[in-house]
Amino acid sequence: MESEKEFKRVGTHHGRFHADDVMATAILKEIFDIELTRTRDKDILKDLDIVYDVGGGEFDHHGVDKVYREDGTPYAACGLIWKAFGKRIIQFKDNTLNEEETEDIYGYMDRVLIEGIDALDNGVRIESGEIPLMHISSIISGFNPPWFSDKSQDESFNEAIEVASSVFDNTFNRRLSVIKAKGNIIKAFEKRDNPKILILDTFSPWGEVLKEVDENDEVVFVIYPKDDNYAIQTIRGRDGSDKKKLPAFWGGKENEELAEITGVEDAVFCHTGRFIAVAGSMDGILNMAELAINEPEERERKEKGIFNFIKRLFNRK
Repeated sequence: MESEKEFKRVGTHHGRFHADDVMATAILKEIFDIELTRTRDKDILKDLDIVYDVGGGEFDHHGVDKVYREDGTPYAACGLIWKAFGKRIIQFKDNTLNEEETEDIYGYMDRVLIEGIDALDNGVRIESGEIPLMHISSIISGFNPPWFSDKSQDESFNEAIEVASSVFDNTFNRRLSVIKAKGNIIKAFEKRDNPKILILDTFSPWGEVLKEVDENDEVVFVIYPKDDNYAIQTIRGRDGSDKKKLPAFWGGKENEELAEITGVEDAVFCHTGRFIAVAGSMDGILNMAELAINEPEERERKEKGIFNFIKRLFNRK
């Protein structure tokens, strides 16, 4: 059962906001029942419990003496708040986590969510590709009212907090799901009948754990329940590519057509990318897995075809 949150009066600057001050507020709301004041008035700020991104205190990064991470990325208010309260928040959200698991989630959250916000707020350039990609900082900044709007800045700030809180919780739960699935994945790995197939009782994030335990890179496919069906999915190797694709002639096929070419009566579909296929039963998906395992690699098929072609040429002479 979640403990009651302690009340805190917190403050940050008014006016135009960024992901830094919005996410910092969302983080504080995870552990405190807050009363928020947005102002630059020092006489008001000095009476508050926690002040960030303004006022020159512990959680204001605008001075010359910045605090840096080990990788050189400077902290902004968001990161400073996370640094101070992050581990407490993780334990508050799930007190069954041990110290190692808490450290894992703390580092993960900082790396994939907080550090990028801090970097951009400090003017650190983050390289992007040719295609523009929206990120959490641009999404949150987009909640600022346009110049022609009469909408309240504080109302917009509160709307942005709701989005930031959802992103924070989703990021936390994504990492928590990896940690909590570890035991089940190890158990499934240890009881494999076929070394190349990992069968899970329920869908769970297997990639990271499997890399740890599958030292010999034996597993090439994973099977798990999917809605009312069963799925087979490819597994990426240490180079990031699929260890083995599903057969080429399955790609994009569905229902009767897929059933006919595989001989699996309840085959449902195979993605055009050939990384996932579905059947209506465990027996059906196991049959598809066996077929996929025994199907020669495309390169092997091509080389064999070339060899046979050359062999036929010589036989004609």
